[in-house]
Amino acid sequence: MEIQRFVVGPLFTNAYLLRVGEEAALIDPGGTSPQLELALSPLKLRYILLTHGHFDHADYAEVFRARTGAAVLYHPQEKPTFWAMGRTPPPLDQALQEGDRLALGGEELLVWHLPGHSPGSLAFLWEKGKTAFVGDVLFAGSVGRTDLPGGSWEELSRSLSRLLGLGEGWRILPGHGPATELSQEREHNPFLRELVHGRA
Repeated sequence: MEIQRFVVGPLFTNAYLLRVGEEAALIDPGGTSPQLELALSPLKLRYILLTHGHFDHADYAEVFRARTGAAVLYHPQEKPTFWAMGRTPPPLDQALQEGDRLALGGEELLVWHLPGHSPGSLAFLWEKGKTAFVGDVLFAGSVGRTDLPGGSWEELSRSLSRLLGLGEGWRILPGHGPATELSQEREHNPFLRELVHGRA
């Protein structure tokens, strides 16, 4: 699987284009850019995947759906999140739930429900490549905020603990900022120290 990152929108959100052959998925199109448009142009976009419903991750979902015919997929618990952010939820072509698997070419993404930053926050795991697209659950050196509507530190802590349970060698691709390694976050992320200690 080929993965490209595009920084889009006013809050510098990471949108990820996943390509297997000529088939593609787009994660968190909170905006667009000439580079993203160019990369998309030769591809068959199959999925528009939303990790959660905050505007900076989802504002262009319906735009790309109209242009490409790709299906918009997110967790149904995110509909109130869109309303709380002053946005109308985009069409939900396929509701995603914990444990769903999405085929993309010869590859597959596993869906994890990781609430806390928002009620329906999702991560998409490419197990073969040990890569997790985690939205705003975990960042390099930080974690997602929980003071927005529907946020919960208790739930986020459980979600982070679940991520910490992944094995060695996992790469974390967050919704903002640089990619990181889960091993790096276990050791150096100050928000995870108590969770790591609790797992020891």
